[in-house]
Amino acid sequence: MIKVKVYDVGPPFPVNPTPVLWLTDENENMMLMLTIGISEAHAIKSQIAEDEEPPPRPMTHDLLKSVFENLGAEVEYIVITELREQAYYVAEIHADAHGRSVVIDSRPSDAIALALRVNAPIYVMEEVMAIAGKRMSKQKSVLDASDNTPDAVLDQINQAIKEKLNAAQPVTHDNNSLEAVKKQLQAAIDEERYEDAARLRDEIKKLEHNA
Repeated sequence: MIKVKVYDVGPPFPVNPTPVLWLTDENENMMLMLTIGISEAHAIKSQIAEDEEPPPRPMTHDLLKSVFENLGAEVEYIVITELREQAYYVAEIHADAHGRSVVIDSRPSDAIALALRVNAPIYVMEEVMAIAGKRMSKQKSVLDASDNTPDAVLDQINQAIKEKLNAAQPVTHDNNSLEAVKKQLQAAIDEERYEDAARLRDEIKKLEHNA
C-alpha cells in the first residue's frame, strides 16, 4: 500500500459542479485524481483549509465519527482498493472494535472525510496507483499547470486506463451506442455517481466526434 495525503479539493466549487479530489504520495511524486460530490468536497475541504468556516451543524461524517467513538471503535486506516470497471474507485474503512477487526466498504470520498476527522492514515493500493496515477509536475502546482487541469488530467487518466486495461476491446461508434451511453450518463448523475459520470461524459465526446 502507498500512503497518501489530501493535496487539495478543486477546482473551486460550486463553480465546477463536479469537484476534484487530489491525492498525492508523501513525497508528492505521484498523484491520484477522483471526481467527488459537492457535499463530500465540502466535508473534506473543511478539514484541510484553515480559512474554511465550520458548518453550523454537524455533517454526516461528523456523525459517523461520533458513532465510532460512542461504540468504542477506532478507525485504524482507510485504503482505496480498486478501480472498478475503469469507472469508479472502491475504498475500505479498517477499524478496531474492542479487539475485533472490522472492514467496511465505502466510497473513497466518505472514507477520506472520516479519516481526516479521526487522524487516520490514508492508503492507495499499488495497482490502483499504477493504473490511474500520474506523475506530478515539478515545475508547477498540479492545479496551476496548464497540462494538469482537471479535464486534461482526466482525459490522460482515462486514456492510460484504456491503454492498459482495454486496448484489445474494440469500441463501436453508432447511434445506438451513443444513446445508450447518454442514458447511462443521466442515470449516473441522478444517482450521484460522479466518477461514472465523468467517464461517461468523455466517452460521449469521443462517440460524437467519431460519429
